[in-house]
Amino acid sequence: MVANAALAGKVAVVTGSGQGIGRAIAQLFARQGAALVVNALHQASVDNVVAAILADGGKATGCAGDVRSAADAQRIVDTAASEFGRLDILVNNAGFPLDAMIHKMSDAQWDDCIDVILKGAFNCIRAAAPHMRHEGHGGRIINISAAAGLIGSPGMANYCAAKHGLHGLTKAVALEWSRFGVTCNAIAYGWVDTRLTGEREAGAQVLGHPVGIPKAMREQIRAGYPGRPQSAEEAAATALLLALPEAQNVTATIVNATAGWLSG
Repeated sequence: MVANAALAGKVAVVTGSGQGIGRAIAQLFARQGAALVVNALHQASVDNVVAAILADGGKATGCAGDVRSAADAQRIVDTAASEFGRLDILVNNAGFPLDAMIHKMSDAQWDDCIDVILKGAFNCIRAAAPHMRHEGHGGRIINISAAAGLIGSPGMANYCAAKHGLHGLTKAVALEWSRFGVTCNAIAYGWVDTRLTGEREAGAQVLGHPVGIPKAMREQIRAGYPGRPQSAEEAAATALLLALPEAQNVTATIVNATAGWLSG
């Protein structure tokens, strides 16, 4: 933990924090003094991140579970209170793209993408209500989004719909919970180097679906992408800004974190 840690005494839940942006956020928040509840689908991923945080001198516990399930979401969120006595920060990071042109998209591709991103965030926010809807609470909800929530993109109808919906959810919750001092914002990232933007040929899967971008298509997209992709660690720094106590007046906002790719 760093000296004069910005999140000292805070308790945070980060869903989908077994790897990628979620893991980077969990580790950064822990270095800044927060106690973390790490979540992923698989216990091995949870244990790995918790061990890394503890080895770095931080505080963390884990709760494996699927945010599509209301019961799992409640258990994940309640772990913050049962283990650390409170919940201050909820980061809804779980989500992934399942690319297909709409005329070829299966029900499973549509449902799994929407349910993890949008229903998962809804489940976790609703589960957080008993912990955060108190006068003067001053908590933070940070929804991890993408440029797909700001624009349309061919082959990503499910992902665009989920992220646009997440932005609507963000703004509604911000208004509903503002009287408790709770802010709710989303971050729309551009290209971030994770397994989800890696080569599909690497064989990564989520919920039985292959993820990543076919190599030839990835090279074409990358060649037309302005600037340098972000690392997961760089992406996590934007989330930290919204988690800071000094960000109490920033709410109902979709932060454009595309490094200048989108200017609108």
